[in-house]
Amino acid sequence: MTDIIKTLGEYESFEDTYKYAYIGIPKGFGGLEKSYFGTLNKFKKKYPEFKANNKIPTVLFMHGSAGLNKGKTYRKWIVEKAGFIFFAPNSFKIENRPTYNSPAKISAYEKVHKVRQAEIHYNLGKLKNVSFIDDAHIFLMGNSEGGLAAAAFKGREFKGRIVTAYSCENGYYSSNFKLGAKKSEPFLNIIGTHDEYFANESETNKNHEVQGHCTKALRKHKKAKVIILPQTKHDITQNIYVKDEIINFLELWSKD
Repeated sequence: MTDIIKTLGEYESFEDTYKYAYIGIPKGFGGLEKSYFGTLNKFKKKYPEFKANNKIPTVLFMHGSAGLNKGKTYRKWIVEKAGFIFFAPNSFKIENRPTYNSPAKISAYEKVHKVRQAEIHYNLGKLKNVSFIDDAHIFLMGNSEGGLAAAAFKGREFKGRIVTAYSCENGYYSSNFKLGAKKSEPFLNIIGTHDEYFANESETNKNHEVQGHCTKALRKHKKAKVIILPQTKHDITQNIYVKDEIINFLELWSKD
């Protein structure tokens, strides 16, 4: 937590990760005639009087290094199939945020990882103050760079976690990775055997001994599930099984 507070103090624009977050709100909720997909600031302008009398589950999604990108597919699934709110902090809105061009030094990656951890902390605090978000059913999800952030975050506030296109282990991308989820927390990891960045035979990890998935990190987690998709690359949304696995996980663990 000390590192997170320190990181928050190093950048003045964390508020913008929330203000310009990518969101999705399902049709019918709060009287919406159709599902909303866009940014939070535009939603507030379009629906300045938006209110809802009930609370629904939310997925706090950490996008990858390219931005929301493939996260748009996850957003559509989560909003239209699960009926959840989707909320993705916009990391690109942090002024002077650290970046990298792979291959890079571990220190360059680690600087970014610290910022992404602070994003989760900051935006989770904001979401808890939204009247129509069920804070007992907030799921943390991350893809690729965001997958590391979601896997490593040490908070105990989440109903469950989904980590896609990331392998929960050290390699070219990190040297001090530790899983942040508690052992009783539901956890879903989905990754392809041909992931260009995190698979055990990826070019990026050629000098590292890795398994290419989260099984080792989750070996003591009874509510964890690891799905390894043959012939699937970093963009796992191209695999026909992924949508159902994610929706089933969310629906299963949002029932209680």
